[in-house]
Amino acid sequence: MQHSWIGGDLKFSYCTEHDLPDISRMLSKESVCRWLFFGPNTEEATRAYFLPLIEEMRTALREGRTPDHHVFTVRLEGTGDFVGQCALFPVDFSPGSFLIGYQLDDVYWKKGYGTQTCCFLVYFAFTVLDGYRLNGDTVAGNTASRRVMERCGFVLEGTQRRYWHAADGYHDRMIFGLLKSDLAPERLSALEKAFTG
Repeated sequence: MQHSWIGGDLKFSYCTEHDLPDISRMLSKESVCRWLFFGPNTEEATRAYFLPLIEEMRTALREGRTPDHHVFTVRLEGTGDFVGQCALFPVDFSPGSFLIGYQLDDVYWKKGYGTQTCCFLVYFAFTVLDGYRLNGDTVAGNTASRRVMERCGFVLEGTQRRYWHAADGYHDRMIFGLLKSDLAPERLSALEKAFTG
């Protein structure tokens, strides 16, 4: 199975242990974790979360199997500079349905990389994995994340009131969904072309 993909000026690669210092640095920032229900994290907490996922992916790829989880590091294709990370997690008892996640380092905000990253997850889930549904969520106040999902075709499906509790109080959870059947064949074709050349 392929281990990395290029789209625009970004390279998406299955996460390895070598990526953890960059991910840990990003997830230790207050700015990056402002709208997350976790963090800022210590390096130990980040490693404890990611290492089992990395090991599962490494073992599956070594054996020629599709991993259960898909966690990618996002870097600038030309320089290799770290931009962020993104992931697809399977939804229990619903093969072909995935939860998306993405975090970008704050120095790369407002450059269109969030939308590129989300589009990569849409491409990967529907084209590489032949999934049928993507699920996303964000804190009600996180308009940037909401816009990213909407630009990629996600629609708001509901709100769970006071779902998360963070340091500054309770937050509503906005739930988004995207079905493969929502996307016109030419849109899927364009995504495939964007990430496969």
